[in-house]
Amino acid sequence: MEKGTLIEFRLHGDRRLAVAERPEGKKHWIVIDERGQSHTLHPRQITYQIVGELYKPADIARFLQEVQPYLDASSLEVAWEILIEEGTAIDPKGMARLLFSDQSPSLCYAAYTLLSDDKLYFKQKGESYEPRPPSQVNELKHQLEMEAQRQREWQDFLAKVEQALANNPVEWHNSDRTRLDALERFATLGEEASYRAPALETLATLHRSETPQGALQLLVDLGLWSPHENLFLRRSQIPVEFPSKVLEVAQHCLHSPPPDLESNRLDLTHLKVYTIDDESTAEIDDGISVENLPDGQQRLWIHIADPTRWLLPGDALDLEARRRSTTLYLPT
Repeated sequence: MEKGTLIEFRLHGDRRLAVAERPEGKKHWIVIDERGQSHTLHPRQITYQIVGELYKPADIARFLQEVQPYLDASSLEVAWEILIEEGTAIDPKGMARLLFSDQSPSLCYAAYTLLSDDKLYFKQKGESYEPRPPSQVNELKHQLEMEAQRQREWQDFLAKVEQALANNPVEWHNSDRTRLDALERFATLGEEASYRAPALETLATLHRSETPQGALQLLVDLGLWSPHENLFLRRSQIPVEFPSKVLEVAQHCLHSPPPDLESNRLDLTHLKVYTIDDESTAEIDDGISVENLPDGQQRLWIHIADPTRWLLPGDALDLEARRRSTTLYLPT
């Protein structure tokens, strides 16, 4: 390498260009970047040398402007389709000739930048780049699509969180459920939660305390939990919600009741039925009524709820009822 050589190196992971100024010791070189800052580099730290011309630090900005119009990553797909048929590797100089029909220093550097940034079509082997097999390219494309979808869902989730925190109505989707479940598990089980990582990511992004208490408070602020949420009930892993399939079947039964399998059932809806229950009772399972008979006597009716009227053996409601066939009383 001689003075005036334009080289690329990485600084904190970022791509930087500098001009070789003078050797330092036996192996190192002092280089000057476009900001006039000097750097002492070992040859191993130099990732690319632009050959063919000598430069000054003031030339770097112009050089990058020449390169910029050619940094279209989609052009690599065309090159890959050509090279995969031939089964040959290529270096940046050859890629510049293939893509741009020119091998000027700026175009060779553009080709190098495309190849070194590419994670889809080519893999580096020494100073050359080999085209990946089609099966591997397809798998990588699938992974990139899945990651892009995950990022879209993550941004959509954050937007809904901000909306809920502003006390605006939110419609949570199935794609949000994984992160909400992670928050619930972390708030319930603490450090033992298997979904600890996504819960911490959500809390950190929202600048919330990365603790189970922080997760609980976020769920309360989102309107998903009560400030007095029964964590003992949640730790027992007793289901407090119904699967979506069960809810769908139940809703369908309301509009289209299943056939009544009990042939002896009487229609007593003309009777006035009284129940003795607390005001907040949600499941009224028994009641009484009095019928005045023509002979002056009275008949006392005792009505017992028959939930199986709404079940068909083996359907989603029946299976869920079997799974829940116990009554649980907690201290609260």
